[in-house]
Amino acid sequence: MTDLASVPNVVPEKIPGLAARIVGVLMSPRQTFAAIAAQPRWLGVLIVTMVMTSAASYTILSSPEMQDAIVDQQISAMESRGNTVSDEQVAGIERFIGRLPVIYGIGIFVVGPLFGAVLAWIVTGIFSTLMGGNGTFKQVFAVMSHAGVIPAISGLFTAGMLALGAPPVGARPPGANLGVFLPMLEETSFLAVMFRSIDLFLLWWMVTLAIGLGVLYRRRTGPIATTFIGLYVVVAVLIAVFTSGSQ
Repeated sequence: MTDLASVPNVVPEKIPGLAARIVGVLMSPRQTFAAIAAQPRWLGVLIVTMVMTSAASYTILSSPEMQDAIVDQQISAMESRGNTVSDEQVAGIERFIGRLPVIYGIGIFVVGPLFGAVLAWIVTGIFSTLMGGNGTFKQVFAVMSHAGVIPAISGLFTAGMLALGAPPVGARPPGANLGVFLPMLEETSFLAVMFRSIDLFLLWWMVTLAIGLGVLYRRRTGPIATTFIGLYVVVAVLIAVFTSGSQ
């Protein structure tokens, strides 16, 4: 376990409670992650973020506009492969899409912790084994669970946008992505798809996670954040290459 005194300039006076840690991740992440590294607690914040994400997913997928958009996308995909879509098939698609809110709402509580554990195991292996750090899986999982507050807030933000009448973009819900700054681009163009694929909340999450890992492993935040964001941009480019209408 990492001693608080081993983390320079970020030594908190005491281990904060759950609410204080959640606020601290948003407002003073470096000091908060120092406390988390010294006493890694993850269950409480994981439950909170899963409840937030589950509620957001249920709300988003229950939106009639989102359900219609997903149905249209499924029908278009089938027709693009040369298939004729019957009324019975459309009805079947609509029934399945109608079940998605419950499937996602419940599935979050199973998939979320498993995905987080796998990702934490990979990160621990990279930093502790390949790079010679001394952080434990429990510490990394606690850091990642607290950084997960930001994606959970992102889900609630998207649900709020739908509730206020913001339309889906294709089969995707509205969001705070770089595409909102470039409304002049054609919707299906390479640049439009690429910039829509870069979510501002995910960028915030990557920087916050980089801060947490930097504190835990006593490494500079900049190179970690740059690596995360660079990989994210590569994924956004690949999405644009394969899904834009410019090919």
